[in-house]
Amino acid sequence: MTTAPAGLAAELSILRQNVTLSVIKQTHDQQQRLIEILDQSARSAPISRTRGSNINIRA
Repeated sequence: MTTAPAGLAAELSILRQNVTLSVIKQTHDQQQRLIEILDQSARSAPISRTRGSNINIRA
């Protein structure tokens, strides 16, 4: 087994770190887009005229 020079090992380590950070950022961006879609869907849903009208407050 050969040992990579320290400079090359450092560059590979930085490359791996950059790829990992890029994947984390992409995942975050996708999650934010999903949250925006769900929020928009919830806000645009029609309001139910019967929602909450069948609650028994005497219990």
